[in-house]
Amino acid sequence: MELRLNIEGATSKELARGVAAAEAVFARAGITALQGAEGLFALEGWDIKGFPEDDKPTEDEDRAAIIWEEADEAATIACCAGWTEDTIPRHQVMELIDVPRTRLQAEALPDTWPARKQLYPDVVKRLEVTAGPDRQIDFDIAFVLGWVPERPTLDRVEPLSEDGDRIPFFTSDLAQVEEMARKALKDWTIEVERDPCDAHVFNPAAGDDDDDELRMAAWRDFDGSLLMEKPPANPAIALTLAMMRGQSMHFE
Repeated sequence: MELRLNIEGATSKELARGVAAAEAVFARAGITALQGAEGLFALEGWDIKGFPEDDKPTEDEDRAAIIWEEADEAATIACCAGWTEDTIPRHQVMELIDVPRTRLQAEALPDTWPARKQLYPDVVKRLEVTAGPDRQIDFDIAFVLGWVPERPTLDRVEPLSEDGDRIPFFTSDLAQVEEMARKALKDWTIEVERDPCDAHVFNPAAGDDDDDELRMAAWRDFDGSLLMEKPPANPAIALTLAMMRGQSMHFE
């Protein structure tokens, strides 16, 4: 089963970015896209029947339906970033389809996933030890996250993101990193400390026993243990590092 977006005028790369955003929502919630679709189907079926009390969706189905809708919204925002308001769809754009793997492979863009997966732990390690802003790390983060089609290097003209913007300054611009974090993790709590530098990002609705995906730290973990020997070099790196740790499940 594969997620597909129906957004008129979107490029293949924009659609892929939207699908990735939706998949991240499902991963954080701890359910599959199929479970989300099944929850939405149960909720819509209940609506069609006139909301009979003896046929209400279960709590799990209701939660799955809500997560599907959140994933659908995240997919639209990610795919249509930079579009004018009148071109952004206001209806459901996501569907789950059964596509033969051979067809997917035939239609796929050049596969950067192996290189991105291999580079991810190296990027995290370099964030942990860098002494300050590092534009190459910024470039590598953009590549690892799939924002640019190939890995940029400092000796070449700096590429633009798919939105037409410069690659973010992940290791130097705290305001820029905070803005991205708040857009990606709406309603989550973001805490940044400056002396020593550290960052914590967590879902306020999550309890102490919830999955680690709902709580991310840069240097000092939530149980007080240290994730590395020294704190990050600056607050922007701290928040970027916390966010990158949260992406680890997607690179396993």
